[in-house]
Amino acid sequence: MIVKGAPPLEKTLLWQITGPGISAPSYLFGTIHLMCPGDIVVAPNLAEKFNSTQQLYLELDLDDPTVMLKTMQHIQMKNDTTLKDLLSAADYDSLLVHFKKLTGMSLEMMTSMKPELIETLMYPALLGCDGAEAWEQKFLQMAKANQMEVKGLETVDDQLQIFDAIPYKTQAQELAQTFNNIDSIKQNFNAMLDLYKRKDLDALHAMMYEDEEFSQYDDLLLKNRNEKWIPLIIEQAKLKPTFIAVGAAHLGGDNGVIALLQKKGYTVQPVQY
Repeated sequence: MIVKGAPPLEKTLLWQITGPGISAPSYLFGTIHLMCPGDIVVAPNLAEKFNSTQQLYLELDLDDPTVMLKTMQHIQMKNDTTLKDLLSAADYDSLLVHFKKLTGMSLEMMTSMKPELIETLMYPALLGCDGAEAWEQKFLQMAKANQMEVKGLETVDDQLQIFDAIPYKTQAQELAQTFNNIDSIKQNFNAMLDLYKRKDLDALHAMMYEDEEFSQYDDLLLKNRNEKWIPLIIEQAKLKPTFIAVGAAHLGGDNGVIALLQKKGYTVQPVQY
């Protein structure tokens, strides 16, 4: 379902931000964190808008050399918890087999990782191509070429502590269920990629809310983060033209970044590219 109150959005991932106190437009772009390299194509109009800005904001400051170290500090479950503690013996053994079959990696060395983070390791295999890439890395390269400053809307601590707030047992059970239904998961993943390629933010938003597990934790995963970002986005857009690139799931809906900026009196217009 699409959250009530949110008007239909035009099919584009690029949005122009103007309004009170903003002297030159800033831009908002909805990313997907993993795609085949051939699908990440910077169209001329997108490059033009990017090059008109003076700084890049991602969810995290990926130009910060300490990001990986900080990520490693938050990757483990607390209190020495492992997947064995959270799953039945049968589910645990089944997960080990299916994980190795899909990813080629042994899960036994990663059983203390937060299950939601383990789940992300399956997506390169689901893509079915070599050398999966992210829009964030593309924009980071472009920013470096333009000698633009790169910053983050939140910290690694902000982002990964979310997965301490969602019960580990819930995460583990969802992980086991995912790998037991991998054909269905792959089908859903491909459907999501197709919607993204069609730049359909409304349909992407609706698809997220069809997942009961996700919608239960919407406040933690999207709503609260979106609301926290808005003052910073407005502040930086007033300071200088800024290019903001965040996951496309954050853009749509009544609590999405587009609607929240509009509620603050800013004009957020679709840009075709």
